[in-house]
Amino acid sequence: MSNTARALMKQLNLAKERKSGPSKRDLQFSVGFLWSVGQKVKQGKVAPSRSEASDDLSAILDSFQISTDGKKAADETIDRLLESGVWEASIPADAAGDLVDVVRLAPDYSDFFDTEPQWSASVVSAVITRFFPGASEGFLGKLALEDYTRGRLYSSMLPKTGDWFFRRKGIVAEYGGNNQHGITRFNDGYVSAISKTSSPYADKVIQSTGWIAYIGDGLYGDQKLVAGNRKMAECQEQRTPVRFWRGDQNRGYRFETWAVIVQRRRQWGIGDDDKPRKEYVWVLAPVPSPDVESWPSPVRDALDDDLAKFYDETRELEGEDVESLGQGELEVGLEEVTKSYAFLSSRAAEAERVRRASSTTRKIQDYFRSPSARKAVMQRSGGRCESPNCIGHSDELAVNGEPVLEVDHVRELAQGGKDLPVNMIALCPNCHALKTRGENRDDLRQELICEAWKKHQEMISW
Repeated sequence: MSNTARALMKQLNLAKERKSGPSKRDLQFSVGFLWSVGQKVKQGKVAPSRSEASDDLSAILDSFQISTDGKKAADETIDRLLESGVWEASIPADAAGDLVDVVRLAPDYSDFFDTEPQWSASVVSAVITRFFPGASEGFLGKLALEDYTRGRLYSSMLPKTGDWFFRRKGIVAEYGGNNQHGITRFNDGYVSAISKTSSPYADKVIQSTGWIAYIGDGLYGDQKLVAGNRKMAECQEQRTPVRFWRGDQNRGYRFETWAVIVQRRRQWGIGDDDKPRKEYVWVLAPVPSPDVESWPSPVRDALDDDLAKFYDETRELEGEDVESLGQGELEVGLEEVTKSYAFLSSRAAEAERVRRASSTTRKIQDYFRSPSARKAVMQRSGGRCESPNCIGHSDELAVNGEPVLEVDHVRELAQGGKDLPVNMIALCPNCHALKTRGENRDDLRQELICEAWKKHQEMISW
C-alpha cells in the first residue's frame, strides 16, 4: 500500500473503532470525498466552484438523509476537506476574466487516481461498502461514480481472495492491523480473523455446512468481550463481513474467504495454561464478497433466523465442573449422583430447547454439544460401559484420570436425536466401534436406545 492510500484511509477514518457505525460527520466527509472523485473522473481537469460544490453536496446530503440541514452541513464538510488537505482551493479567472473560488482534490490525491488506479479504486470501494453498504445506483449517480464503480465495486478491493503472504508482518505492512492478535482491523476498516494450524486455537469447519467455528481472542483465562472479540461482536450486529485468513506453517497466510458472523457463542474450553476457561466461538459463514446480494440464501436465512444473537453454554456448568470426571467423583453416594444427574439433565434440557428454537441453524446447533449432558451420562455410568452386551471393560483409567469411555448418541442428531442424557450412552471403545461399524450394529443400536432410556428413568425416579 502506498503512503498516499494509507494517508487517505486515515483521513477518512475508515479504521476508527466504532460501537454504532460511522458518525454523521464521517459520513458527510466521505460524501464530499466521493463527490470530488466523481468530479475528477467525470470532468477531468475542470474544477467546480465552491458554490457549485456546496449546492451539489447539500442536495445529496438532504436527498439521502445524511443531514437534516444540507446547506450548513455541506459548507462545514467543504471546510473540513480543505483543512484536512484532501481538497485544495484556488481562485483562477474564468472565461470572462472574473475570479472564481474553485475546489477539487489536492494534487497528491488527484495524482493518486492517475498513477495508482488499483489502489485508488480499492479506497473508493472501501468507503462505499463500509459507510454506505448496499448503495443504490441513484446514490452513486449523484456522486458521478456510477460508471466508475460499475462491475468492480467489490472486485477492486484489496487484498483479493486467494492472496498469500509468507509472514504476518507482510500483511500488516501492506494493509495495516496488528501482527500479534488473531482478530485485527485493516486500514480499510474491515476486520480480519486469522486462523493458524499451529496456533492453540481449535478453529474447525462445521461439517455439512462448510461454516467455520472460530475461537475468539485471548490465550489465558476467561475471554472478555473486548479488543478483537468486541470488533467481531460489532461486525455481527451490523452484519459487516470479515476477511477470514488461514495460516499454514510452511506456506504462510492465505486470504481464504469473506465471511459473515451468523452466531456468537460462549463455551468452556482449555486455555494455553491448560486450565478451563470461558471462550467465545464465532460461527463464520463464507460469502463471495461484501455484497449482500451475493450471499447464499442459507446464510441470509441464518442471519434473519438467529434471534437469540448470543448462546452462552457456560451457564450449563461452573468452572470446577468442567474438570475431567475422575474416579473420586464416581465413588460418591447414589443419592448425590442422582441429585447431580437430575440437575445436569435439566441444564441439558434447557440448552436443547435453545438449540432447537431455530430450524435454519439446526446444523450449527448440532455441532455444539452440551457439556452438562455428557457429564450426566458419565456420572450415570459409574465409570463402566453401559452396553448390556459388553464382554468386558477394563477398570484402568486414562492418563487424565478419567474412565476410558466414549459418550455417544444412540439416535444420531442428524436423524432427529436430541442432545440429552436419555438419548446418550457411555461405551467402551470396543462397544462404540461395534455400534458404529459392527455387522450387527442396527440391532445393537436398538438395544442401546432401550438401555439408555431405562438407565435414565432409573436415575430420575430414584
